[in-house]
Amino acid sequence: MRLALPTLVPTSNFDTGPRSIAAVRVLRISVTDRCNFRCLYCMPASGVTWLPKDAILSFEEIADVVRAAVEIHGITRFKLTGGEPTLRHGLCDLISMLRRIPGVEELSLTTNGALLEHLARPFRQAGLDRVTISLDSLRPDQFRYITRTGNLPAVLAGINAVLDAGFVSTKINCVTMRGTNDDEIVDFARLSVERALTVRFIEYMPLGDAALLRPIDTTAPDALRLRVDDAEVGPVGGCGAQDRGADSLVTETEVRDAIERALGPLEPVERATEAGVGPASVYRIPRALGRIGFISAMSAPFCSTCNRLRLTATGVLRSCLFEGGEVDVRPILRSGETTGSPDQDRPAVGRRLADAMTECVRLKPDVHSGHGNQQMSRIGG
Repeated sequence: MRLALPTLVPTSNFDTGPRSIAAVRVLRISVTDRCNFRCLYCMPASGVTWLPKDAILSFEEIADVVRAAVEIHGITRFKLTGGEPTLRHGLCDLISMLRRIPGVEELSLTTNGALLEHLARPFRQAGLDRVTISLDSLRPDQFRYITRTGNLPAVLAGINAVLDAGFVSTKINCVTMRGTNDDEIVDFARLSVERALTVRFIEYMPLGDAALLRPIDTTAPDALRLRVDDAEVGPVGGCGAQDRGADSLVTETEVRDAIERALGPLEPVERATEAGVGPASVYRIPRALGRIGFISAMSAPFCSTCNRLRLTATGVLRSCLFEGGEVDVRPILRSGETTGSPDQDRPAVGRRLADAMTECVRLKPDVHSGHGNQQMSRIGG
């Protein structure tokens, strides 16, 4: 028998700023660091060294974190990420396990879509609520260039499978990069016209040891070579000197202008009507079935309204995608600590996990910096 832990219900007396646990509405959970793509903005062409299996949280450990989040902090929304989460063996079992936890209101997944054609229906049957697919080009050659290993027809088949399986509020995430896929902005926007998809344009974010989008100009003055100093080297290591792709940023204003020139003025959509509690500003092309969203962490940081925590595949809570406080909860999960009889199921561990979440949020930065100190593939976006 599992003992119910006390639930803290936010009230008007709670601080609701970015450093308050009362502001957190979603926990993003990375279930693996592994990926079958090598996207330009995510990792080097050679990939990164995969973590050993025993370093990755088990399904039971992930469930312990989710229970503490729900029962003590009232966090009810959870998103499974990676790496590429569909590579985690038995993911349907984890979905079913989390779905059975009382208080979990929404369980969603972000994926590159490569394996969805055969997994969408089992995910739906296991209890998954929503799917977000990362897709950065609609042209096979361009898609292959960006992902290095991806197959566009497989991803498009996966999107169709998601819709056929009955998922609603499906989202497409496109990272816009100047000189790479910025000539496809209007094509992506058109996806929302005849299908009930929310197409979200995400500004390029330099994180970890991402690939070179442009070679370093060795003839330029040192100040313009965009090399990374020692302070930027993150836990993954290997974040040596590189071009961070500063000129690859395409701002929300540029993307929106391109869409409106081709398709007419965008109509604002009440954010409360959009599924999820993410940071996107949402619009609609007139008479479209779907929607357009903008996530603009670089040109318009939304740190003051940040409402999420991240749990890495190795059990590290992160307060910010770019930087900021980290709290390792794996020692708590593997402490073997119990109280009372075995059927009480480690309530003391749940309390310690909840305290770790509170501490992690307290360490959030006021505003994130212009670079990230960790691989995107290990954070889960």
